[in-house]
Amino acid sequence: MRLRRAGALVLAMAVAVAIVGCGSSGDETVEELPASPAGKAEAANFNGVHSGEIELALEIDRYKKKPEEINMRILGNFMKSEDEALPQVDFAIESNGMLDGKNIEFLASPLLRPDKWIVNFDGKVYEPDHATYEDLKSKFEAAQEEEGDAGNAMACVEAAEGFDVTDAVHHVSFEGKGETLDGKKVETVGADLDVSAAIDELIKLGEESPGCQAQLEAVGLPPKAELEELAQELRGSLTAARLTLSLDKHGVARYFKILANAELPHNEELEVELVMRLSRVNEVTELPNTHGYTPYPELLKQFGLNNEDVKQADAGEIYAGVLEVLANRLFGREEG
Repeated sequence: MRLRRAGALVLAMAVAVAIVGCGSSGDETVEELPASPAGKAEAANFNGVHSGEIELALEIDRYKKKPEEINMRILGNFMKSEDEALPQVDFAIESNGMLDGKNIEFLASPLLRPDKWIVNFDGKVYEPDHATYEDLKSKFEAAQEEEGDAGNAMACVEAAEGFDVTDAVHHVSFEGKGETLDGKKVETVGADLDVSAAIDELIKLGEESPGCQAQLEAVGLPPKAELEELAQELRGSLTAARLTLSLDKHGVARYFKILANAELPHNEELEVELVMRLSRVNEVTELPNTHGYTPYPELLKQFGLNNEDVKQADAGEIYAGVLEVLANRLFGREEG
């Protein structure tokens, strides 16, 4: 399988299983978890979560003549803001490993505050001037108000709100009770995952939300026809796909893991593991502060932009461009 097609398969599987793990069940807080395992899985949500610490880890192993592996990780704290204001975040994003003989090393740390935006990118810390920041802020806050706008960071989440997790999971079983790393009681269920059904839902998201479609394309998801072909290919090549989901007493998803294995042409095997951990829910009340030192235009150059480009672009164009650059760096793809 060519690198581009393997990468598309990985992306499709990763995004699809993330939708399964993060699909919203509605706006109401769960007062008590259902008794049945399937009911527990269907109740999974992030309702009422205003702040916390989140970790997303993705490991991709491709076995052929010479095994290759990529590890990606996002770790940090977030705080939602009032109304349609942008959330406050302090994340570290990293990727390392080897794919198709190419060494991948990437690290970035975005920091977003009500009065500034700072990013550590390739070892340098950038901060736009106040006027540029206010212009960017107004663009993105306006986009947040428009459902389906490509500049709305929640476009895909909003589009997935009607997704029923039971459409893509089968044979749900209760796996026990336990505690999260921060000591919260959870109940855990496991299920077989129908990744091809989740990809079908992914296709629907793009059809129903142009903003979500633009974001998916920016991170490298192939067009509808190729996604349908991938879904069909998975039906014949996927050897195992398993979802493990841990919920607190309110149904908030504190942990999920998806492990999928596929046998590909030319004696290749692909294993994808996606893990999410959510802790310190509504306990994060303050994020650290810092300042940028490298001139902001230098950062724009790395994105193939300049100040005038940013002034003329809308939020969707900027956001999609950032997503594309991050995806290229994380997966070691050639830019452009």
